[in-house]
Amino acid sequence: MKNKAGVFLAVGLLSVLFVFSGTTGAQEQKSQLYSVTEVIVKPAMVAQFEAAVKKEIELGYPYPYSAYSTDDFYYYFLVPIENYAGIDAMNKTEGEWAAKAGQEYEAMMKSLAGTVEHYRSGVVRFLPELSYAPKKPRLKAEEEKFITWYFAYLEFGKEKEFADICRQFVDVSKSKDTSIGWNMYAVQSGTEMPLYFWAEGGKSAAEYFAENDKVIKKMGEEKFAELWSKSMATLRKYEIKTGRLRPDLSNMPKK
Repeated sequence: MKNKAGVFLAVGLLSVLFVFSGTTGAQEQKSQLYSVTEVIVKPAMVAQFEAAVKKEIELGYPYPYSAYSTDDFYYYFLVPIENYAGIDAMNKTEGEWAAKAGQEYEAMMKSLAGTVEHYRSGVVRFLPELSYAPKKPRLKAEEEKFITWYFAYLEFGKEKEFADICRQFVDVSKSKDTSIGWNMYAVQSGTEMPLYFWAEGGKSAAEYFAENDKVIKKMGEEKFAELWSKSMATLRKYEIKTGRLRPDLSNMPKK
């Protein structure tokens, strides 16, 4: 994995399992940078790719990382960093680990051949001021099996307007004590920008979307439609992905 030549650069996550969703108290957290790698895997090669990830964990990869996968075969891996210099430190340690692993590392690398369409790495920043967590979360972290990611590609120069609308969503959600939380991120490098995304979770797709209908009614359908229309007016493109946390592919610290 030296210089991202292995499975991926990305490593680690906070000790919480659901950084990408709104299970944890967003307003209690601080702004945080994350190194993120997105890997697009060929559908026919998923089992082989995942076996390589598990082998990497078995070989003692030197950093903890948390994995997510989507229903269209995208995989995301994250690590919290203090600044961009943290990436250089990870690359150095990663290279030392690869050299020490030797032939087993080389065998793992060969097993990855042909499994990946492409990958890209970047940095995102968690924005607690644009995120929302219910006072009493309806789900425990381990119950959250389904995640929906919303990707908002803004028109150039619309960042402030979009952020103001997001704050209004937060304010209404707090005042109505709605049940679905979300965590908001701004992409700072690695893809087309400006790009913001947020994530929400549920027990299942059916449970999440049923709860989402309740949230809209509680917020007020007219108010929700007004804010949603304003937010969409700031965008040039909008995408939705669904998926889940992958603890089986995550290299979390042992308690």
